[in-house]
Amino acid sequence: MEQSIYIIAEYDQGRIPQETLELVSFAGELAPGRKPTIMLLGRDMREAARELAEKTGCSIIAIQGESLELYNELAYRNAILDLLISRVPTCVCLSHTSTGYDLAPGLAVGLNAACITAVEAIHGRSFSRLAYSGKFVMDISPSTASTVLTVQPGAFKPYKSTNAAAGSITTIDFSFTSNRSKTLGVKESIYRDSALKDAEVIVSVGRGIGNKDNILLIKALAEIFPRSAIGASRSVCDLGWLGYKHQIGTTGQTVSPRLYIACGISGAIQHLSGMKTSQNILAINTDPHAAIFHIAHYCIVEDLIAFIPILIDEYKGSSG
Repeated sequence: MEQSIYIIAEYDQGRIPQETLELVSFAGELAPGRKPTIMLLGRDMREAARELAEKTGCSIIAIQGESLELYNELAYRNAILDLLISRVPTCVCLSHTSTGYDLAPGLAVGLNAACITAVEAIHGRSFSRLAYSGKFVMDISPSTASTVLTVQPGAFKPYKSTNAAAGSITTIDFSFTSNRSKTLGVKESIYRDSALKDAEVIVSVGRGIGNKDNILLIKALAEIFPRSAIGASRSVCDLGWLGYKHQIGTTGQTVSPRLYIACGISGAIQHLSGMKTSQNILAINTDPHAAIFHIAHYCIVEDLIAFIPILIDEYKGSSG
């Protein structure tokens, strides 16, 4: 049976985010040689649909209407199901972002489909995801005709546009009225900081640092590198040890520096999704089974309070 794969694209303040292009690559592994269909929702999506059709060569279905101007799970779910229920899609793919994992369960119920979240790899008909705070890898095979999948950002490389012809564009007008909920507006986080985005080296800290006073050690390590910045896990920010502008992960920032030094970070899925594409990852942790070691290029099993001063001294000595 021929696979029909649909991608639910995100549209963020006038731009198509990288995660949507990652979904195109993911779909290419699901069904090699076959283009997915991309669904794009919003108020007026004609220009965005044209851009996406040219970038990917995929067929685009642009669903537009006033009720879709701002993301609302109920409106988006109804708009998508109106189109897909009769088509019985093999797979519906979303990014594992706040929008994606909010929308996916409702779509799965509406389509009577399996729902597999935070997918990081494909093995035949099985999908791999981390479980138990990243300590195990779980392979899941759906047994339903349709499957709704959310894919971890950064797990697949963004699709590279080719010289292929632009895909076709279909525009559908959608009207939806409900008094159950209404999105009034979107307020951007005040914690966004370009320092993390621009840094070549990020020294990131987790609860394994022990206490707030030891943050000084992290700062001393960061200072030996030019163009460096300090990152943090969500738990460190929640404790007030560092501000939320330092947070890396699903609910923080996504980074990809030349060197990422993870200090006392266990490797929760939410944090890994924000830094796993770093060119070189060095992890320091006393737990040899820490999930961070599964993706790190260099693994140091040691008390970081003892190890970091040695690392700083060695670096200073080797540099003159």
